[in-house]
Amino acid sequence: MQEKFIALSTARLKLRSINLGDVNDLFDIRFHPGVLKYIRREKSSSILEMNTYINEKLKDTAQGRICYWGICKLESSKLIGTICLWNYNPDQTEAEIGYELHPDEHQKGYTSEAMSSVLDFGFSKLKFNTIIACTNKDNEPSKALLSKFDFKWRSDLEDEGFPDNLIYIKEAHA
Repeated sequence: MQEKFIALSTARLKLRSINLGDVNDLFDIRFHPGVLKYIRREKSSSILEMNTYINEKLKDTAQGRICYWGICKLESSKLIGTICLWNYNPDQTEAEIGYELHPDEHQKGYTSEAMSSVLDFGFSKLKFNTIIACTNKDNEPSKALLSKFDFKWRSDLEDEGFPDNLIYIKEAHA
């Protein structure tokens, strides 16, 4: 699929590659109680584990298995969130989108801006036919975001191992 990382930008954001210098920001985002409220994830107990996570994401990105961006405001290099395309199907026509934003930055439209750019990239540049999103059934802001981007809830699908999640699907426009 893609072999070289592509940075993206919006009116207020830059979506850039993460690096080991982001370890503290990423830790604060991924393990903030406001984020963990809706994501079932084991809390990392060390910066070393977070460094390993970053290195894994960089390797997966370099090998074209995922696209993983750190979200920053244009005027800053501090991460406020992440967004990714991952979990590609074998013929690489389908991917899952994942996103998380530090709760201090909620309700400002940042995830919407980032998602718009990433969806365009996924459908236009990577030529995905379908993008899937999974979100907790109680995460109303995430469900509203997905609805805004014309994702459709698929009540007939289950997120295996995550019974509290709902699956949403967005098809490429013909």
